Amino acid sequence: MKKHRQLLALLICLVMSVSLLTGYFETKEEPAQSGEQDATQETAETREITDMAGRKVTVPAAENIESVFSAGPVAAIFLYMVAPDKLLGWNYELNDVEKSIILDKYQDLPNFGMGDAVNYEAVIAANPTIAINSGKINDAMVSDCDALSESLGIPVVAVDNELNNSAEAFRFMGELLGVEDHAEELAEYSEKIFTDIASLADIPEDEKVSVYFGNGEDSLETAPRGSQHAQILDAVNVTNVADLELGDGSRVQISAEQLLAWNPDVIVVNGEPKADKSGNSAAEDILSNPDYASLKAVQDNKVYGTPNAPFSWVDRPAGPNRLIGMRWLSAVVYIKCDVNEEIREFFNLFYHVDLSDEQLENVLKGTL
Repeated sequence: MKKHRQLLALLICLVMSVSLLTGYFETKEEPAQSGEQDATQETAETREITDMAGRKVTVPAAENIESVFSAGPVAAIFLYMVAPDKLLGWNYELNDVEKSIILDKYQDLPNFGMGDAVNYEAVIAANPTIAINSGKINDAMVSDCDALSESLGIPVVAVDNELNNSAEAFRFMGELLGVEDHAEELAEYSEKIFTDIASLADIPEDEKVSVYFGNGEDSLETAPRGSQHAQILDAVNVTNVADLELGDGSRVQISAEQLLAWNPDVIVVNGEPKADKSGNSAAEDILSNPDYASLKAVQDNKVYGTPNAPFSWVDRPAGPNRLIGMRWLSAVVYIKCDVNEEIREFFNLFYHVDLSDEQLENVLKGTL
């Protein structure tokens, strides 16, 4: 009996020892559990996304993206429309026409340059969270994004600037930057524009209006069919008279004789931003030039200068600024209607400004 009691006591001691040892090791393992929690928190601060070029990019969580460098004017316009407070700066000095619409607090943001003229030291010193590059999605675009990321040491995200992909681009940027609600408004408005002019796709080929789109100080630089810079003409289903080989660029220089031979129904001219020549001024030059007096568009007084505030409505740059151009050009060419309220709505939603009557008139005239 005594032996049984001794064995029982020994067994109890053994169980207590094992329990103590187990508790000790569980206590020792707690720091490891804490470490796992820290790792989880670190992971939650970043995310892997697929950008619009199909690249896998690790970027900070949306709430941690404080400022964004735009690699070019199109990216800057996208940023200004979607999330202006995150725009690090512009890519050139804004002119007076642009400043007439851009809100005061964003007019004097730094100019970081673009292309080969980017001031990398200034960008790095400004410490942006990420960069955005917007353009035509192709191998060159992917290469440019990768090279820029290496130069700046930050993630670079590709955004498609194809006109008919505008809604997708807005939604993508909204999710990237954590401004989904506003981006969805922009996306839905973009889709509405395409829906509203969808009926133009049914116009028979022989009833399409022929249009010449001119650029430059003499308006003799054009964007041929298939050029990204002529997308708005395709969008409203007109016939682009410039059925030319693209060559190495997106625009082609022509002669006055070629324009006379094409003899388009309508002429739309963009002017020359680098020379501060407005679309309206370029249109007046054509209308008053005796060499062009025989043109059908001149005789019918259908030569139009593109509105260019705050950015050109048709091209240069080839960004989401062209969406309102679709409204305007379709009204000029096919749909005879008053687009003033559409313009006001667009400017309020995309450019964050309520146009006064005077501003609206000046925007359409191409004046300040």
